[in-house]
Amino acid sequence: MVQGLLARVKDDRIRSRLRSHVFCAIDKIGSRFFENPRCMRAMDAAIAGIEQLETTPLDTNPPVIPKETVKKWINQYFNNYQFEGFRIPLEKDFVLAMPDLIDSPHVQLDATSQIIYYNVLFQSFMLDSEEVEGRGRTVQALCSICLKLAEDWLGRMQNTAADLFAAFMMMSMTLESCESDLSWKIFKAACPVARALGYFSVDEDRHHPNRRPSLAEDSQHEEIERNRMRFEFWHILRTESHFRLSFGKPSIISGGSWAVNFPDPTITGVDHESTRFIQIHFLASMRLTIVTMRYLDFMATNPDPHTAEYNDTMDGLIAEVQKIMSDWNPEELLSSTTNRIDTWFCVDILFSSYKMLIVFYQSKPSHRDSHRLPYHTVDIARKSLLMSRSLMEATPRPYWGISLILLHQSIPLFVLCYDILGCYERDDIAADVDLITWFDDYVEVASKDRAELKAISLVVREMTRACQEIVGH
Repeated sequence: MVQGLLARVKDDRIRSRLRSHVFCAIDKIGSRFFENPRCMRAMDAAIAGIEQLETTPLDTNPPVIPKETVKKWINQYFNNYQFEGFRIPLEKDFVLAMPDLIDSPHVQLDATSQIIYYNVLFQSFMLDSEEVEGRGRTVQALCSICLKLAEDWLGRMQNTAADLFAAFMMMSMTLESCESDLSWKIFKAACPVARALGYFSVDEDRHHPNRRPSLAEDSQHEEIERNRMRFEFWHILRTESHFRLSFGKPSIISGGSWAVNFPDPTITGVDHESTRFIQIHFLASMRLTIVTMRYLDFMATNPDPHTAEYNDTMDGLIAEVQKIMSDWNPEELLSSTTNRIDTWFCVDILFSSYKMLIVFYQSKPSHRDSHRLPYHTVDIARKSLLMSRSLMEATPRPYWGISLILLHQSIPLFVLCYDILGCYERDDIAADVDLITWFDDYVEVASKDRAELKAISLVVREMTRACQEIVGH
């Protein structure tokens, strides 16, 4: 069924986006989605609209960013990113000089440095509180430059800290641009680089049975460097589990191929208040990552779902996620944040937990085999969407920098749509339709400046229309 719908879409990039951001999410609902006539009529109408989409021409006159603004963003980046994990491998003075170097006909900068430079601008721009004319076109221009640079850079990556850092930044940017397949390609290219740089073997000597005790403890500098590498390696593991859970990608990091302990989340051993939420996010998200990896590895064995062992395993995984949420209470943490970055850390924990609970509940055979979704699955989806709406309504200019929301809310959105279109008698259906309608309006506004969202917007629009028909809108 999915292949038949995708075969009607001729543009490879649109087909990739639909597969990642629509059909991978629908897969978590199960075959019941495609057995529902209302769902299929809505999807057929969406694909028909997508078939008529015209290719958006490239901006032949991209906005020029004043050098004063560029230098302001560079300074903001270096002032805001003081945490020892994921330290930029370029000196601040060099990055500040890059606007002039790029304009010089006598200087040719390598693609790696340029990718880091434009991503620094991109990330700082997203967090800049000042209004900028032509905001959408500015971000489009920065993304387009990096995507073009990446075409050549991917084939020339070296085993350097700069290339690994550029890969981390490009994975984030490509996910923001809904280019999940390209992000996965970059991730696959980054793993051998990280392995060559020692990220997969930070504690290999410490795990060796014949290891001789050191005559002296590691120097403080060496231990900080080890902690930094541990911190970044565990984020590599988390990224892989995200690709596997959200987009159905295969595992490329086998269990016995690495020897890395958990880091001290402060990296330096100094517990500073400014890094409190970074540390909390690391500890909570890595506990969630371990649970996700156990789920994915278990499902990779093709277990018989109609056994007590399978059911007990799923119940155990669900209980672990609930325990993590209870231990860290991300909703309460969210109420104490004072800046946007810390807010993102908290909602990432919260939305990751919600998504995992939905996926785990839906993996239980009693839930997948029924045409009706269980109450708790729908309730979790509703909570996730309500929290997302509240966050977006309180965020200035939320239509760029929303990859975290898009990646986490696709599954809840289609869960709630399916439950509405099942036309079950319940009192709160109108409120759910209003919630879906808000997201439809949100995605439509976002897609006006973002060509890559137009196909996804059409799917959400047709699903919303079908839901509105249920309540007679």
